[in-house]
Amino acid sequence: MSDADLLEQGLWGFLATAGFGVLFNVPLAMLPVCGFSGAMGHMWRQALLAAGAHPVAATFVGALIVGLLGYSQARFFHVPRLIFTVTGIIPMVPGVPAFETIVYFLRDDIPTGLESAVLTGLLVSAISAGLVTARLLLTLGDTASPHHVRGLWQRGGLDRE
Repeated sequence: MSDADLLEQGLWGFLATAGFGVLFNVPLAMLPVCGFSGAMGHMWRQALLAAGAHPVAATFVGALIVGLLGYSQARFFHVPRLIFTVTGIIPMVPGVPAFETIVYFLRDDIPTGLESAVLTGLLVSAISAGLVTARLLLTLGDTASPHHVRGLWQRGGLDRE
């Protein structure tokens, strides 16, 4: 993949991310920042795919980049991290494999449909694993509030003294 092709993919990733940012009512001042994080994640994913990486691994790295940028930008601009991460992963959503799964099943090609369904599930899992890994890396050792209860299972009802 040439540099021009990679920049073109970055432009399309930027436009897709910023477009969904408009759809999700992201503040106007944050649209370029959202677009940047989505473009970087999409460019990394496309570069790895062009280098011969497996689509699941490339998607994981792209989502990791979006997560790292999103969490860092959220702290820098003091806005919710979902503004950057949700819009940034939109270019990586596996719409084509999901559509192919339905088409294969409708054509009674069950083995190919199952293969496509598994790939779709793995791609979705890679997106979520990349975002979770970014969050773990950036919040590891975060002790800003020593009395802050960490973990979803500990919300409500636990009093720490």
